[in-house]
Amino acid sequence: MEERDLIIKQIQEKLEIELKPENISKMTLDEYRDFIISIFEYINLYKDKYLLTSLDFRKFANDFVYNYEDDDYEDNCGERVRFFMDELAILYTYNPPFFWDSNFEDFKYKMKRHVTKGNGL
Repeated sequence: MEERDLIIKQIQEKLEIELKPENISKMTLDEYRDFIISIFEYINLYKDKYLLTSLDFRKFANDFVYNYEDDDYEDNCGERVRFFMDELAILYTYNPPFFWDSNFEDFKYKMKRHVTKGNGL
């Protein structure tokens, strides 16, 4: 397996661990916003070096979101996961700048603006 493929697999495994409903359902919006930024900061470490794109995560994101269609959590846990996966794989396309096409500071500013209760989170 190529080093690039190993990195993608490593990121996916980290997401499977970090995005468990029992973890994110307990987060406040501020904690969730910081969590999203930290995960994308982690991915950003590899983005340019391995030429990662949203297409590298599209199938993973689609499959992952499917597991959260009918979650039993009162706090829109599934919506939080869908929001994250949309940013990762550009599935439903929230507003730009998208993580893959912007500098990280612009993306962080976007997250600070868009992770709000009004967005179903």
